[in-house]
Order: sequence, then structure tokens, then C-alpha cells
Amino acid sequence: MKKLMVAVLGVAALGFVSVPAVQAQQAEVSQAIKELTDFPANGMRTTVDLNARGGADVGQMDKAAGLLADALSKTSDANAKRQLELAVAYAKAREHKEARLMAQGALYYLCQSGGGAGCEDVPKYGSYVAP
Repeated sequence: MKKLMVAVLGVAALGFVSVPAVQAQQAEVSQAIKELTDFPANGMRTTVDLNARGGADVGQMDKAAGLLADALSKTSDANAKRQLELAVAYAKAREHKEARLMAQGALYYLCQSGGGAGCEDVPKYGSYVAP
């Protein structure tokens, strides 16, 4: 009986440890998606802040590729890992929209593996909406 209780408590403790890790990965992927997002031009040729750097900027793509690679090294979900690999490859190839779509797919899978709470707000794979 004691062995069963220790096993149950161990599994419960492992579950509590993995949820913050998944949330940290979600935060990294969300930040990468934000970095890869173009600023709205509001029908004009310029954005509101001329000094801000948008998703098509090479530096932003490199920053997002680093964030995505960091999240890739920490994840264990197979679907999220596949999406993150593609997102990193696209970001390194300087294709920011494709990288953003793959990162959104990875974020959805990370949300599903983290318990599913709030997943309805996460854009699904293939949707190109501003976060």
C-alpha cells in the first residue's frame, strides 16, 4: 500500500512540475510569434512607429529562430516538436510568415499537451491572424 501511495504522489508531483515547463514553452513560442508578426500598416506605406522592427526584419527572424530552437530543445510532445522544427527551418530560411504559421501550430499542440485549458484562444495551424 505504501508503494502505491509513493507511486501516486510521484506521478502527481511530476504532473505539477511539467505544467509550468509547458507554460514556459508556450510563453517562448508566443514571444516568437509576436516577433514574426508584421505591424499593421493601416492602409498606408508606413507603420505608426518608424523605428520599430516588424516580422519581416532579419534581426526579428533570427531572434524568433532562437526562441523557437530553445522551445524545441525543451519540448517532448511529438506534434509540437515537428511543428517547431519546421518553424525554426523557415525562420532560418528567412520566410517569416511560414515560420509564424508553424509556430502557431506548435503553440496549439503545446497547449493541448499542457492540459488544454484556454486552447480555444490559440490560433490553429494555418490561420494567419494577429496574436
